[in-house]
Amino acid sequence: MSGAATRRGFLRSTLAAGVWTLGLNLTAGAAATVPAAGAGGAIAGARTDDKAGTVAFDCWLSFAADGMLSAYTTVTNLGQGTHTAIVQLVMEELELAAAQIRVCHAPVRKEFHRRFPAGITTFASAGLRTARDSVGLACAAARDMLLRAAAQRWQVEAAVCHAADGHIVHGASGRRLPYSALLAEAAALTPPEKPKLKAARDCKVLGQSMARADIPERVDGSAVYGIDVKQPGLLVAAVLHAPGFGGALLRVDAAPALKVRGVRQVVRLANAVAVVADGYWQAEKAARLLKPVWRAGPHGKADSTTMRAEYRAAVMGEGGLMYPRATDRPDKQDHAATAAALLGASRIIETVYELPFLAHAAMEPLNATVSVGTGPDGGAEVWLSTQSQTDTQRAVAKALGLAVEQVTLHTQQAGGGFGRRLEHDFAVEAALIAKAVGKPVKTIWSREHDMRSGYYRPATTARVRLALDDQHRPTALRGDMAGPSLLAYSGVTNSPPIDGVFDWSYLMGWMGRSYAIPAYDTRWSRIDHAVPCGYWRSVGNSQNCYFLEHTLDQAARAAGVDPVAYRRALLSGKTRLLSFIDQLCARAGWNTPLAPGHFRGFALNETGPTLGGHVVEVAVGAPGKFRLVRITAAIDPGRVANPQMVSAQMMGGTLFGLSAALFGEITLKDGAVEQGNYDGYQVARMAQTPPLEVLVIGSGETGYGVGEEGPPSIVAALANALLAAGGKPITRMPLTQAGWELLG
Repeated sequence: MSGAATRRGFLRSTLAAGVWTLGLNLTAGAAATVPAAGAGGAIAGARTDDKAGTVAFDCWLSFAADGMLSAYTTVTNLGQGTHTAIVQLVMEELELAAAQIRVCHAPVRKEFHRRFPAGITTFASAGLRTARDSVGLACAAARDMLLRAAAQRWQVEAAVCHAADGHIVHGASGRRLPYSALLAEAAALTPPEKPKLKAARDCKVLGQSMARADIPERVDGSAVYGIDVKQPGLLVAAVLHAPGFGGALLRVDAAPALKVRGVRQVVRLANAVAVVADGYWQAEKAARLLKPVWRAGPHGKADSTTMRAEYRAAVMGEGGLMYPRATDRPDKQDHAATAAALLGASRIIETVYELPFLAHAAMEPLNATVSVGTGPDGGAEVWLSTQSQTDTQRAVAKALGLAVEQVTLHTQQAGGGFGRRLEHDFAVEAALIAKAVGKPVKTIWSREHDMRSGYYRPATTARVRLALDDQHRPTALRGDMAGPSLLAYSGVTNSPPIDGVFDWSYLMGWMGRSYAIPAYDTRWSRIDHAVPCGYWRSVGNSQNCYFLEHTLDQAARAAGVDPVAYRRALLSGKTRLLSFIDQLCARAGWNTPLAPGHFRGFALNETGPTLGGHVVEVAVGAPGKFRLVRITAAIDPGRVANPQMVSAQMMGGTLFGLSAALFGEITLKDGAVEQGNYDGYQVARMAQTPPLEVLVIGSGETGYGVGEEGPPSIVAALANALLAAGGKPITRMPLTQAGWELLG
């Protein structure tokens, strides 16, 4: 908290009485530090604000005088349930009841910045890990300091005291003191150098299912999302964008829109025109009356058919960037060994896969509310649903000509993100509109503009060649891929796009796999048609898992071996993986007889240390027509914080990937996206979803991600089931492009 005035305002806004705040200077996780005190500087030092009547530490925990605690998180509430897991984390470490804890989004300030994910942002399934290393360690430190404070007062050893129900208890005498009675004394103590979280074996709350507190308000409609924000005198803007990517606004006659009652202004931007009115429907109705004249972008005639042909030609050649062989890690990139293996192979399984662009299609359309001139020092305030607070703050500041500190972001709940809300294009647009109007303005993209104005998962064509020896064992894999680079377009602070360098997202799902494939040669050709690409739930894993797992199923068929048995042979000695496969297959009944016309497919995925997998059962009633019978999913993220939420995340990810496999396709004609709403870009409906069971496996002390693990293997497992049914590889997605139609 920078400055006493800012700190006092913050404290007054969150708590009515005295507050004790505690924060960590985590050398492994914090990008910016706060003043440190104590041995090792692990915990920020105490400060007293006499006027506010508080004793304060920065920055993750705030205790009210009555014992109510606020925990600050950098994880956006996207509906994934992390905030409930944070409540459980606090309950566990501080022995508090859920009713005594509230989770608040951290202010977008440097003391809350992280190294990974960079700044304040939500992606990479890192929500709980981020909270563990910030809120969790702060709770552990607070517990230690409260114990020592009580021990000093009672003149006993801290080791004979324990925390229980928001109190410190002396075991021998039964004396009890509420935390509220110890806050000032605890704040005066030297913080522990290395706070220790409870071991899994000692936990009573973490590892148990607990209902999410935000579900009732999401169901009854009382939850406030970015699109629900209200401000005094708020106007609403609807926008029209250039129909093709890279296009620009030449001219527009504003008169038709200005004749609509309630319309206040028409704002011209470089690649868009906005109508500002008293309400959204007035603005949207007026915007449809406009007939802007656009200048086409450099790829104004791009169409999907031509693009596919270019991608295919690229992978059939021998060019492309080679991923550099690393000598410091076993990533198996060995171009020479792969070439030799292909030349000497007894058999080569070769498949060319084609996948389209995909939209994120979140339920809440993109929106942002901006007020210019009301932030710090006459800056700006922004209310929005976002996954990328730091990047958005910087981009808005740059667009408005302000210092970063002059832009205040208010993070709202999000109606889905899936990576689209990592970008800040819509927020910058909203800021420019508000600046032009001079009043608070909420800018809302219609569903059609949301779907047609980027960003997308990159379209990709992949030529995969798996070399087999005379025992049908893999000796090498060559993967040639072609498509656009998401790093060239995404505004996420991550790896900067550099021409001539391999886009690492094309490696996700290839590298880090445990299969005994001795050598890889992974190549990529960048082909750009100015379609903005960005992060999509599970990123490259969503494609490359399918490429690899479907190729392995073909190899198993060539060997005349059960697909699961074939994989087990490639995972010899991998105890955790083999156990995972066994548990998933047992739950799915992999070895039980199938009814006539029924077929199963299996697929495995490794997203870092997290294991995910699916078994899909289909029924084929006629050639090219199938019905989904049953889906069994399994996930092992190491340590499980809340089995119910892990299961829900795996279900959501499964349906997200299933929708892509069944229907997902963004196509272009004359440089413009053809799909505009859920009628043209379908998602799986309840009636199309079969019984879905999730097996949650915990096999370790450390917890890893669960949010992005569903999509990759469901696509591959479904393709493998249809391979078993039809005997032919599934080489295009969605499945309608591969000659398969879903019944029901």
